[in-house]
Amino acid sequence: MGKVRLLLATANRRHWLGILSLLATSVFTVSIGGGDNYLSSVSSTVKQDPFDGTVMPIQKVPDWSNLSSGQNALIYSELPSSKFLALPEYDNDVLTVPLEGLSWSDKDKKIRNAQITYSVPYAGNYELNSCGEDCGSHPAVDIKTLKDTPIYAIANGVVETASSSGSWGNYVVIRHSGVPNPDSPSQTTTLFSTYAHLDQIFVSEGSKINKGEILGEVGDTGTATTFHLHFQIDNDSAPWHPYWPFTSAQASAAGYDFWDAVNYGVGQDNLYAYTENPMEFVQEHLDSEATFDDEPEVKPDEEDEVQEEDPEEPKEEEPQAAPEQIQGEDFSRLLIQVPSLIEVGEQETVHLYLLDEEGEVVEDDATFEGTVNVSLSDSSVASLNRSSLDRYAFDDGEATVKVYGDRKGKVSVSAHFGGISVDSSDIELLAEEGDFDHFSIVHDGTFVPGKNEIIQVQALDKDGNRVVNFEEYGTIEISLLQGDGTLEPDQVRNEDFDRGVAEIRFVGKSSESVILQFKHGLKTGVSEVLTARLFNDFSEDDDFYEAVNYLYRQGTIQGYPDGTFQASRTVSRVEALKFIFSGLEEPVSSKLKVTFSDTQKGEWYYPYLATAHSLGVVEGYSDGSFKPTQGVNRVEFLKMLFNVLDVNVDPAVVENPYEDVNKLSWYAPYVAYAKEKNIFPLEGSTFEPAEPMSRAEVAEVIYRFITVLDNGENAYSPLNKPSDY
Repeated sequence: MGKVRLLLATANRRHWLGILSLLATSVFTVSIGGGDNYLSSVSSTVKQDPFDGTVMPIQKVPDWSNLSSGQNALIYSELPSSKFLALPEYDNDVLTVPLEGLSWSDKDKKIRNAQITYSVPYAGNYELNSCGEDCGSHPAVDIKTLKDTPIYAIANGVVETASSSGSWGNYVVIRHSGVPNPDSPSQTTTLFSTYAHLDQIFVSEGSKINKGEILGEVGDTGTATTFHLHFQIDNDSAPWHPYWPFTSAQASAAGYDFWDAVNYGVGQDNLYAYTENPMEFVQEHLDSEATFDDEPEVKPDEEDEVQEEDPEEPKEEEPQAAPEQIQGEDFSRLLIQVPSLIEVGEQETVHLYLLDEEGEVVEDDATFEGTVNVSLSDSSVASLNRSSLDRYAFDDGEATVKVYGDRKGKVSVSAHFGGISVDSSDIELLAEEGDFDHFSIVHDGTFVPGKNEIIQVQALDKDGNRVVNFEEYGTIEISLLQGDGTLEPDQVRNEDFDRGVAEIRFVGKSSESVILQFKHGLKTGVSEVLTARLFNDFSEDDDFYEAVNYLYRQGTIQGYPDGTFQASRTVSRVEALKFIFSGLEEPVSSKLKVTFSDTQKGEWYYPYLATAHSLGVVEGYSDGSFKPTQGVNRVEFLKMLFNVLDVNVDPAVVENPYEDVNKLSWYAPYVAYAKEKNIFPLEGSTFEPAEPMSRAEVAEVIYRFITVLDNGENAYSPLNKPSDY
C-alpha cells in the first residue's frame, strides 16, 4: 500500500488514470472464490516468472478403495480428511494391470486407486479396460476426483484463455515459455497446459500465474459424464489450444461417432505431433519444495469436528430439495445422445443412458419397474422404431432406439420416467440434395470481440438445399473483406465437410463490423455483415452503457465466459478487496490474522481481509462480524477506493451531503467528495449509503473519475469524455 501512495504523491494525472485503469481491470477481470470469471484480453507484454519446476495439477484425491457407501457422491470439502490420498504416480505399467486379477490387499488397492484416478490415460480410450496408453486418441489425461477439488497451475506462465465452450465446458489454457523441450531436454520451448470441465474459474485471461496457484475447481461442465479434470499439454506447433486430433468430418469419414473415434484412435498421429504426455512432463520436472495457494479446508475427521454456532444469529436450516432418484430405482438421471443430422429416408441410432447420482452410467443391469417412454418433438418429420424401453432393453445402463427421417425439418428426442425427464439437442433432417451450385456462409450475425465464434461454410444446390455428399475438388479460401480478426483455418477442402458443412473459427479483434468472403476457383461470394456486440445482455439502451462501452474498448472488461455482462450483479465485500489488491498488484500476507466472528482461516479471501484490516482499509461491525459475502455497499466501496488510491479527502464536512447522510457520520467525507466530483450516478436528494454496489455502478464510478482527472475538471460532466474515448 505504501508503494502506491508514494507513487501517487509524486505522480501526474496520467499516473492516476493508469491506477484507475488497473482498479477497473481488477473489478472486471479478477476471478474470485465465488467462481465468477471476468475475462481480460491476453497481453503480449505480460511476462511470466522463469521456469523453476512443476507441481501436480491436483494435490489430493479420494482413497477410492476405502470409501464407504455414498462418500463418492460428496464434494471436496465434505469428505473427511482421512479419506484423501496424495495424487498417485502416473505409471502406464500400473494402468495396464488387469483389474480381474486384483485382490483387496493394500498393494492392489494402490493399483485400483491409480486406475480409478487416471480414468482415461494419455493416448487412451474411453473403454475403461486397463488398456493404458496408445489404445486411442485422447490427447489428455482425465483425473477423476470430487467436485470442487482445487486445481493448480503446473508451472509459471500466462493465462492464454479462461473461457467456456460446449464441449470443453469451463476451461483454462496457460502458456508456459522457456520450459524444457520434452523431445530435447537441453533446449527450451513453449508449451500450453489445458484444464477443462471446471466447475469454477478463478483466473483471468492475460494474467500472470505461478505454479501452485489455484486456477479453478473440478466440475463436470461440457461433455463430461462425471466430475474430473481434463489435463492436457499442447506443444508450440499445435494450430490451436486446446488441440483435438480429429474433426467431426474425419470421424464420420472413418465411420465412427465421437466416442468411437477416440476409442479406435482416429487422429493418433496428430495427437503425437501436437501434444505431449502431460503427466510425464509434470513428474519429470516436479519441484518437491514448491508452495501452494491456501485451498478450501476439507472436513475434519468426526472425532475432531467442532460445531460452532452464533447464539445471537442462529442459522435457519434451508429446506432440502427432494432427491431426483425415485425410490427403489437404480438410476437418478437420463442422458440422450443423438446424431446432429439424418438424411431423409435414412435412419440413425439414438443412445439412452441410465445415470447414477454421480452422473456415471449404471454399470450393471438396472432394476426398475415400468418403462422409460421415448417420444419426438415433431412426429411429422421423423419416427421411432419403439416408444418405450423396459429394464431389459438396457444393457449395462445403455439402450438404443432408431430414428427414421421422413421429411426435411428439425426434431428432438425426449425421455420420461416418473419424475425424471430429459430432452436431447436438435436433429436436423436433410432432404435429398441436387448438384452443388454455390457456397453460403452461415452465422447468427453478431460476434463478441476476443471470443471464438463458429462460422459454417455450407455447400448448397441451386434451390438452397444442403449438398450432403459434397465432393467438389479444390480449395475454398476464406478471408476478411472488412474488419479485423483471425480465421482458423483460412481454407477448407472437400474432406473438411461433414454432410455439406465445414466449420471455421473466427476471433474478432475490434468492434468493427466484419464481412467474410470466400473463393473457390471462379466462384466467389460474401457473407452478411457480422456486427460486434459488447455483451448478450447489455445494449445501448441500458444505464451506464457509455461507461461500460469505454472500459470495454480499453480492454478493461470483457464480461463472463457466456458473453454476458450481468450489470446488476452485486459485488461482495471480500470480492471488492481481492479486486483492489489484485488489480493494484499490492502484496498480500498469508501470515496475518484477523478475528471476526464470521470469517475463518483457510477461506480464499482470508489473506486479503487480514491484510486490508491490518492497513486500516476495512473494519468490522460492532457485533464482531465482517459479513464477508454481503454486498459491498456504496460507502464501503468509496472508502476502499479513496483509501487505496490515497485520495486527499477533506475530513471536515460542514453540511449534510444528502438527506440520508449526516455530516457527522464516518462516511460523510467520502460521500461529500464523491458528490463534489459528481462521480456517483445519482438523482435526487438521497444517497442510500447501505445500497449494494452493482457491476454497472462500479464501471460508471470509475469512468466518471477517469473523465474528471483526464479533463482536469472539478466535477464530472456528461459533455466531456476521456481524451482517448
